[in-house]
Amino acid sequence: MDGVGDYTRRLAAELNARGHSCYLLSLADPQVKKATACDFGGTNGGLPGLRLSATDSWTRRLRQAKTFRECVAPDWVSWQIVLYGFDPRGLSFGLGRRCKEISGGCKNQIMFHEIWIGEAEQSSLKNKIIGKLQRLIIKDLLQKLRPLVVHTHTPLYRHLLGRLGCQVTLLPLFGNIPLTTRPRSDWLKEKWPEGWVQFKMADRDSWWIFVVFGSIHPEWDADDFLRRASAAGQRAGKKCALISIGRPGAAGERMLQGLQKREGDSWRFFNLGRQPEEDISQCLLMADFGVSAVPPEYLFKSGTAAAMIEHGLQVIATRPTYRYPNCPSEMLSVGMRNVSGDFDLEALKKSKADSLLPAVANQFIEDLQQA
Repeated sequence: MDGVGDYTRRLAAELNARGHSCYLLSLADPQVKKATACDFGGTNGGLPGLRLSATDSWTRRLRQAKTFRECVAPDWVSWQIVLYGFDPRGLSFGLGRRCKEISGGCKNQIMFHEIWIGEAEQSSLKNKIIGKLQRLIIKDLLQKLRPLVVHTHTPLYRHLLGRLGCQVTLLPLFGNIPLTTRPRSDWLKEKWPEGWVQFKMADRDSWWIFVVFGSIHPEWDADDFLRRASAAGQRAGKKCALISIGRPGAAGERMLQGLQKREGDSWRFFNLGRQPEEDISQCLLMADFGVSAVPPEYLFKSGTAAAMIEHGLQVIATRPTYRYPNCPSEMLSVGMRNVSGDFDLEALKKSKADSLLPAVANQFIEDLQQA
C-alpha cells in the first residue's frame, strides 16, 4: 500500500506476462501482523508472494525469507530499496548483511528508489548527520550484495551513487496508476454532481482543472501557485479548480482545509481523498494540468508525476530546484517529457495517454541480459 509496492507489483506483472516467472517478497510489511503467503494478482495466473511483518523479529524474517528463496530458486533477486521502508529514520544498520543472507549467492539487481538525505545546501544539520549514516548503510549494502546491475530513476541519484564508485544505469519510472480502458469525459459530473451544479461547471470550457495527486509536501507554497495560476487564467479568460486526489498526508490535509475557506468566483477546491485506481485514472484523464509539489529534480522518482504524464497531462513544477554542492547544475535541469516550470499555460497542450511500463520492462530485461 505504497508507491514502491505499486511499482514492484506492476513491473512484476508485466514481466510475468512476458513469460518470466516472478515472485514477490515483502521484508518489512506494515500491513500484516504475521507472515502471510498470498497471490498479488496480475496476469497469467497471478504473482505468488510472501509478506513478512515489519513487527516481527529479523531472526524470524530472515529464516522465512531464506526458505522462500530456496523454494523459488531464482536466477535473479531484484532489490527495491527505500531505507525508510526498514526503519522510520532510514537507519537500518546491518541491512547489507541481512540482504546477503537472503540472496544466498543469487545474481543481484538493485533499484534505489531513494538514497541518503542531507546533500542539499538547504538541508538541516540533523539531516546531514542522518544522511552520512545512511550513505554508510548503502555503501555496505553495495559491498555485501555486489550487484551486477544497479538502477535508479534520477540523474542526481546516479551522480551521488557514482561518488561511491558505483556504476549506475538510469531506468525511467512508469506511473503507479494503470490507464483506464473506458475513459469518461463526464466523470467529475458523475462523481460529484452537487459540486458540478453548485459551482456552475456545466460550461467545462470556461474552466481549467488542476490536479495534485498523492502527498502534498509541507514546504509547498500554495499561495504562489494560486497567484501565478490565477494570473494565467485571467489572461485566458478561465476560472480555476484544484482537485486533490489520493492521500495528501497530514500537512496536505491542513493545507487543503485552508484553501477551501478561500473559495471564490475564480477558484474552487475539491479534496476527493483516497479513491480506487479506476477513479484516479478517470480524474487524471479529465483534468487539464497536473501540479507537482516537490522540487523538479525529484520528479524523476515520482510515481504520481509519471502517472500524470502517462495520462497526457502537462505537469507544472511549482517548486524551485535545491542547490547541491559539487553537482553540475545542468544535470539538475535535465528535462522530462510533459513537465514545465513556467505558467504559460495557454501554450501547454495535453498529449496522448500512453503507458510507459512496456518500455521500462524492455530496458529492465535488456540490462539484466547484458549483465
